[in-house]
Parts: sequence; structure tokens; C-alpha cells
Amino acid sequence: MRPATATALVLARRVGIVLLFVVILLRPGFGRAEAPTQLADVDVVVVIDRTRSMAALDHPGSSGHEPRITGARADLTALAEALPGARFGMLAFGTDARVVLPLTSDSAAFDAAVETLYLEGPKDGVGSRADRPVPELEQMLERAAEQAPERRRILVYVGDGEDTTSEGDDETYADLDGLTAGGVVLGYGTAEGAPMPQDDELDGSLGYVQDPETGDTAVSRADLDNLAGIADELGVPFEHRTGPGGLEKVAESFRATYSDGAGGHQRPAKHDLTWLAAVLLLGLLLLELHAGWRAVWSSRHALTPTRAAGPPGRSRHEHPSEALR
Repeated sequence: MRPATATALVLARRVGIVLLFVVILLRPGFGRAEAPTQLADVDVVVVIDRTRSMAALDHPGSSGHEPRITGARADLTALAEALPGARFGMLAFGTDARVVLPLTSDSAAFDAAVETLYLEGPKDGVGSRADRPVPELEQMLERAAEQAPERRRILVYVGDGEDTTSEGDDETYADLDGLTAGGVVLGYGTAEGAPMPQDDELDGSLGYVQDPETGDTAVSRADLDNLAGIADELGVPFEHRTGPGGLEKVAESFRATYSDGAGGHQRPAKHDLTWLAAVLLLGLLLLELHAGWRAVWSSRHALTPTRAAGPPGRSRHEHPSEALR
């Protein structure tokens, strides 16, 4: 093969590799997926109690009484399913309040945040206060209003309302007036209360939380009146959760409106051809590796010194003068 032809083939192969990389990034395909992308106009901010009292075993479940947090997790998952396309964020509070998940339309991220939310240990907290998250919650809602003023912000409060300390500043959820367009307070637990498992799995294998003053098993009692007061301050309904189901009606009360995923949110291609470009790219890369290996092999042989061979019949140690004798 002529040198000019070989050089042209190498250049074409390398240009092809670059172009195929670009094609793969563009994810080529044809057709459109049948399932439309639904976009909701609401941002749902969940503020959830993660103090140890949420481990109390007085939430009715399929297998008897279960931890309050178990019922809360199931309800939040159902709420997300009832609001497809909405953005969800989460702020958890205990000893302090912190944003666990910024507002996102990634439903899988919200589900993971709900599932992996951990409660404070029996000795980690400094007492419960249902109004502790108000300052951080106000900041979170204000940021959401600045970033997307056209979206409606919905507040979902999840907790048992129990206050076990008077330390800290008195806050009111009325300070959030004007920052939300609706919401709901979801309450868990009973006024009679129940013990709290010590272990992280909440199955009681390590016994129950003890009252440090009496040494007896501690009982957490939900404060339903406190929860109703929070709902009044927010101007939203209060739902005492006593079992699964019913979150569809809560979602309907948010009056979310939906649009097709057309405005900048492309539906995925029904038939993706990225794999074909990947196969071609693999073939060109293998050819490039083969050519490189051949070049290295040829250079090794070219640089290896060769020994000069003498005339037939002469010993390589024989001096020329001896051959004339």
C-alpha cells in the first residue's frame, strides 16, 4: 500500500472515532416513547420530624402496630406517586433542622431520601419542639420563590406534634404566610402513646427507650392538638393518619395542573440507535489498537542489531591470515 493511501486511511479512521463519540453523546434514535412526560406546576416541600418519638409503636399497619415513621414513609411514597411530575424537597428536624433533599423532579431521589431517613438515637436529641424547623423552612421556601416564582409551593408537615422541651425560641408557622399556596399537616401516633424501640431497625430487639428519671419504659404521646394548631397557623387541613390509603384525595386538594412534556422536555426515542454507533466505535478502536501494536512491533525489529555473517566454512573466531595457510 502506498504511503499516501495508508496515511489517508489512518486519518479517516481517527476522524471516524471522533465523530462516533459525538454521535453517542447525541443519543440518536427514531420514534417517540408512547408514555408522555407529565409536568406539574407545584413544588412540594416536606418537613418531617426525625426525633426518636417517631419510632413509637402506635401507628396501625398491616401487621399490627408499627413505628410512626413507617407509616409516614409509606404515605410520602404514595403522595409522590399521586403527584407525577411535581418537584419534591425535604427538610428534616430533630436536634436541628436541615435540608435533606433540595427541590427536584427526580422521583427516585425523593423515594431514596424517604427510605433512608434515619431517626435520632435515644440519647442524641435535646428534646422535641414541633416549631424548631420554622426558620430553615422559611429560608427554603424563599429560595424556591426566587428561583421559580411561577410555581406553586405546597407544604407537607409530617410529625407527631410532641414537645418535650421548652428550650429554644418560640416560632410560629404563621411566619410562612404568603410563601405557600396550600398544604397539609399529617399527624402520626395516638394520645395514649406507645414505647419506642432502642435499635435502629425499630424491631425492639434491644429493648425500649427508658425514662432517665424513673428508669421505666418511656412512652411517647402524640400531641394532636399541637398538630391542629400548626395546621391553623398554616391555613391548611390537618389529617390524623390512622392507616394506609387516602393520599390521592390529599394530592387532589393541591390542585396541581399538568402539561405534556413538550416545552424543552423531549420524550425519549422509542428506538435508540446509540448501540449501533457504539459497535462501530468499538470496531474502529480495535483497528487503531491493531495498527499501533504493529507499529511498535516493527520498530522493535528495526532497532535490533544484526550480526554480520562470514563466508561459508570459516569459523567466526578464525583470523583471515589463518585462512590463507
